[in-house]
Amino acid sequence: MQEETSRMRAIKKAAIGCAAAAIPAVALLWTVAADHPEGDGHRDVPLVIGAGETCRSLQDPRYELSCGTTAFGDVRTHCTSGRPGSCPRTKAVTVRNVGRIEVDVTWVSGRREGDRRFSRAPGLDPGREVTMRPRPGDTYFFDIIVRSAVPGVGAIRVVDVS
Repeated sequence: MQEETSRMRAIKKAAIGCAAAAIPAVALLWTVAADHPEGDGHRDVPLVIGAGETCRSLQDPRYELSCGTTAFGDVRTHCTSGRPGSCPRTKAVTVRNVGRIEVDVTWVSGRREGDRRFSRAPGLDPGREVTMRPRPGDTYFFDIIVRSAVPGVGAIRVVDVS
């Protein structure tokens, strides 16, 4: 009987530990969803990176958010209607800081699936733009990552994709 009680205590302790570990993850997901209200032109999971798309950072500068897609491949994974054949590879993406705080923008490119190379434009001030291109020799433009440089929610808007 005492053995069974010890096991039950161990199980309860493990369950409490798991719950305590899960709470920060749930809080982060809740924050991401809360920072992107409907109707402001932002989709939580954009299918493509296109002009007019807005991406926001989290309040805490230690965390970064992806502006790209959740799928593998080039940032433009779906062609617009009326365009025959496959989508052309992304050659450049221009973004403007439309928020009130400085943001760090990182983009990811590579030569093939699974090959990730990071380039960074730190300290993009409000109103400033940066044009991002895949690194020389890279054929994929995978993702754009935005992070607040200081505490607060930053925002970048995609100005052009070519």
